[in-house]
Amino acid sequence: MNIGIPRALSYFDYFPMWQTFFNHLGFKITISSPTTKDILNKGVSLCVDDACLPVKLFHGHVAALVGKVDAIFIPRLVSVSPGEFICPKFIGLPEMIKNSIENLPPLLIFNYNLHKDARDKKDAFKDLGRQLGVDSRDVERAYKEAISRQYIYEIMLESGQNPLAILHPKENWDKQEHSKGVIGIIAHPYLVCDRYISMDIVRKIRLKGYDVKVVANIPQKTIEDNLEAMPKRLFWSYGKKLLGSGIEWLKGNEVDGIIFLSSFGCGIDSFVEELIRRFNARKHRLPYAVFTVDEHSGQGGFDTRLEAFIDMLEWRDKSGYNLSSHGQDVYSG
Repeated sequence: MNIGIPRALSYFDYFPMWQTFFNHLGFKITISSPTTKDILNKGVSLCVDDACLPVKLFHGHVAALVGKVDAIFIPRLVSVSPGEFICPKFIGLPEMIKNSIENLPPLLIFNYNLHKDARDKKDAFKDLGRQLGVDSRDVERAYKEAISRQYIYEIMLESGQNPLAILHPKENWDKQEHSKGVIGIIAHPYLVCDRYISMDIVRKIRLKGYDVKVVANIPQKTIEDNLEAMPKRLFWSYGKKLLGSGIEWLKGNEVDGIIFLSSFGCGIDSFVEELIRRFNARKHRLPYAVFTVDEHSGQGGFDTRLEAFIDMLEWRDKSGYNLSSHGQDVYSG
């Protein structure tokens, strides 16, 4: 059996785990191609209007696999941590796909729900094995290998590596040493790791001489520790990652500036961005910019804003942070 995996949404978080599981059981995997204008336009035409850009894009990647594979893998991520939830559109993704795209092959629904107990992780793989008609002992071995591979992937991310450089090392990534500084990008992996909808922001920044840190580089324990001071616990897992990473970069000296990259219409992102903006304004005052993308975003305006942000960083570094009491630059060299 040839199983298709859409290159969108949680693909960038969990593909090593899924790949290992299917390969151990002897199944072939076909990944949809990198996002193109045609894939995005197809997704926009198939999906409901009020969905965010990444969800529309997921529809496009599923449609791109139709007719090429025997089954398509659709993850239903309900919760990835006890007491927390993922975005509602992730939860309803299989139903959205079934009712939006015609001539679908069989769908393999991966029901991943750790809301009550983290040990329920194994049950999700057992259910997937039943859908595939695989012996439970083989599923058990494949599960253990998959979890081990996912752990290694997350360790690599926390060491500072770029997710795409790990998942697709043959792609054209700039690997030169960078000396100007570091820019932190607060964004979901499914946004910043998709080179088309993110306007290839990571590579553009690196070509300007700056290194890049992403949310996936921050250890989960660090994120949890940073959120201890919050008056209430955040129950959106992805929102927690964004906020915890932002706090980490604001309080330390790891980055010289921060970009918050979001898709238009994401309510959770809007809430988290406002919190980070306020924290920065009150205590830290790092160079900070918000970039919002949707299916209508153009390269020209995006690149102009990015260049202006980098110019601001270079000016700030050049001035040596020397500001008068009125906030005017006093650098004269």
